[in-house]
Amino acid sequence: MFSIELCISYLLVLWIYFLWKRRKFYQLMLKVPGPMGYPLVGILHRCVGRNALLNEFAVEIEKRGPLWLSWFGPIPMFVVSDPQTIQDILTSPHAINKADIAYSVMEQIVGNGIVVIKDPLWTVHRKNLNPVFAHNVLLSFLPVFNDETALLLQELDALVGKGAQDVYAILKNFTLRITTQTTMGSEIKEDECYSSNSIMTSYENLFEAGTELTISPWLNNRLMSYFYGFVNIVKEENGRIRQRIKMLVDRKLNTDGISDNNNNIFIKRAIDLFKKKVFSYQDVVDECHTFVIAAFETTAMTIGYTLMQLAMYPQYQEKVYEEIKSAFPASGNFEVLYEDLLKLEYLDMVVHESMRLAPLIPIIARQLSQDLKLTNGVVLPKGLHTSISIFHTHRDKNIWGPEAEIYNPENCRAQNLQEKHSYAYIPFSKGKRNCIGWKYGLISLKITLIKLLRNYRFSTSFRAQDLILENNISLKFQNAPFLELERRP
Repeated sequence: MFSIELCISYLLVLWIYFLWKRRKFYQLMLKVPGPMGYPLVGILHRCVGRNALLNEFAVEIEKRGPLWLSWFGPIPMFVVSDPQTIQDILTSPHAINKADIAYSVMEQIVGNGIVVIKDPLWTVHRKNLNPVFAHNVLLSFLPVFNDETALLLQELDALVGKGAQDVYAILKNFTLRITTQTTMGSEIKEDECYSSNSIMTSYENLFEAGTELTISPWLNNRLMSYFYGFVNIVKEENGRIRQRIKMLVDRKLNTDGISDNNNNIFIKRAIDLFKKKVFSYQDVVDECHTFVIAAFETTAMTIGYTLMQLAMYPQYQEKVYEEIKSAFPASGNFEVLYEDLLKLEYLDMVVHESMRLAPLIPIIARQLSQDLKLTNGVVLPKGLHTSISIFHTHRDKNIWGPEAEIYNPENCRAQNLQEKHSYAYIPFSKGKRNCIGWKYGLISLKITLIKLLRNYRFSTSFRAQDLILENNISLKFQNAPFLELERRP
């Protein structure tokens, strides 16, 4: 028979063992400030909600500075927004792996893709996928970018003169079309999932359920799934999307049936790696799935955010419009070449300022495989989870000045960026595990914005200070303002 006293003694022994196993982390707390929170819970209860994490990070940074340590449940987390410490972590060979606490749901969604895969497999995948994003390969995608942007202009033409409209949904469909074609070939446009829009519905359901599981990790189990169903939604929608990818992979393997003329599409190169026995069949599916998920919604969000900010600050919109007009005198549809992108300096500033204030992935996390000594002399122990808040680094007034949270393209003039720490601006992460597709994303973004800003003036009555951003799986708008379109001559 267990007595109450015996149960309490047993729990006390477990708690002492728990503290002893984590003694290095408590010793670190003597050197790095941070809130202790409650036993076993830490400050996790303060981080529930779609914009709670960004808000709580801001509170602690204001109170304790750019380096602080706390507990997220039973897991110690070192939170960083200091550029030098970020560099120490992201360039370390001991901080290659993503933190389990932050990426467990993402692993359920994309499988063993390059976003979540652990080293040494990550090194193998990264090395073999780097050629997919070589310069000549990216140039081969320009026809897709130009053709799909021409279709986007037709869709937006229908909104001219009809007052404020929601353009974000249109932008998401547009970026999904681009991403799926450069991943799996242009013939995917003939798939029923495009005409019925079911593929977009599946992705939206997947992101929504994944977000709920990320911000409320206690829902990620069978018992809670019975009541809330988010785990089942992830499995079902993930299964539907993967089934379509497998159909394309099998068609290529069995009949060489992918008729796309571009040999650089992602799926063809992934299958080549499968034939060489570098990738497994599951690797091919996982990486194709990962690329689409990682690219389409983040790109749509950045385009939308840029248009919103330019609508709120028409002086910047007019300046970038004049630059674009000088390069493309005639409105309507026109072809944008890579050489054109290099000439538009102010557009470059506009894009980078958007990614400064709204980085695609606002917070990234790493888990240390060995002890790591920082430049400031502090030693981070093996096993520690580190959370790098790109969002708050990009808005640090000590780096960007008193108006750090106000949109101003001058912040991202090349000379101004060069004067700052090299890790003060990292919209695509940086170091050993930076975003593999960052050049792809920039080219796609700029071509789209060139055509949109040349053809339309965007306006809104929404105020910039009322825009609220949320940290879901990626950064999103809580209250995306509608935009009014006026056709440019």
